[in-house]
Amino acid sequence: MKEVEILIVGGGPAGLGCARALAQRGFRSLVLERRSWPLDKVCGEGVMPVGVAALRRLGLEHPPGQPFAGVEYVHGQKHAGANFAEGPGRVIRRPDLSQALLHPQLDYQDKVEIKHLSRQGSCFEVESAAGERWRCRLLVGADGLHSRVRRELGWQLPTPNWLRRWGWRQHYQMAPWNQRVEIHLSGVSEAYLSPAGPNLLGVALIQGPGKGRSQWLDDFPQLRERLGEPIGPLAGIGPLCQRVRHVAAPGVVLIGDAAGYLDACTGEGLSLAFLQAEALGQNYPDLNAYVRRYRKLVRHYYIVTGLALAMMRFPRIFMPVLSRYPQQLQRILSANQGLASLPKSLGGLALRALPALAAEWLGLAP
Repeated sequence: MKEVEILIVGGGPAGLGCARALAQRGFRSLVLERRSWPLDKVCGEGVMPVGVAALRRLGLEHPPGQPFAGVEYVHGQKHAGANFAEGPGRVIRRPDLSQALLHPQLDYQDKVEIKHLSRQGSCFEVESAAGERWRCRLLVGADGLHSRVRRELGWQLPTPNWLRRWGWRQHYQMAPWNQRVEIHLSGVSEAYLSPAGPNLLGVALIQGPGKGRSQWLDDFPQLRERLGEPIGPLAGIGPLCQRVRHVAAPGVVLIGDAAGYLDACTGEGLSLAFLQAEALGQNYPDLNAYVRRYRKLVRHYYIVTGLALAMMRFPRIFMPVLSRYPQQLQRILSANQGLASLPKSLGGLALRALPALAAEWLGLAP
């Protein structure tokens, strides 16, 4: 039995960010990861400006990747876009991000699959499939959407069928034609195009159930014809929505996707993971203070993401509004990051969208 102060299960961005944040406060941790190094994951790979700022506070003064200026929605021939008021975000390939976050002074083990965990008094004991055992004062579950720690704790809640969406990701050898993340809308799914490099385009797609690997781009035939040569295998993950009973209890805490997730449509996943890691480092060992901070961090995410899911179902209503009022879209991009007032940002959009919604309900929309 090995004794450690803090055991972090999951060596992705959330887990490594957490280890860095705790190390900045003088707490040493051990990170366990079930996969082999370097790590990859199905993801749009965009980090919002608030997440880039958090990375710098975690010690990455010069994060890797390519900058992107903002977001642009596309529906047919209609475009609606805005740049971030806070400066550019970054598109960072997941292996590059993991490599940058793995500080040489962090204690890290890969190829470790967790088999069982149990509470023993004020500590947790964790056992791997290979028979290794650890006892820790704090257990951090940072092991992603399908968290083993969350399931072992009994904190998993069922996901409603109408929220069950899947994500796909592929890279293409071609020069990006837009320095914003371009989001193509079909009304039932979205395709996210990210400038991943001078000659590299990342394509992530989110859709409901029913489409397999061979049909992943069927909702976007014009886009499929425009794409170049794919690089690497097509990868998928889902369902994206994960609901949880709790995010913390004495001696244990969940962060990142393991702590619950609604949808990837607003691109906030990585940024929230870094901000949660930072909050845990700042508040440990007071987990009650961390939970209060966590709720403030995710409140805007769930509200804006829920609104975005509704908006993208009716692109012909909201696209003209966003196209006509780009400053309103810019405010929503800031609100999505927790950097602007939600009531003011969403209220302004609602006032402008109400006439279009009323016309749709009355059957008068063009």
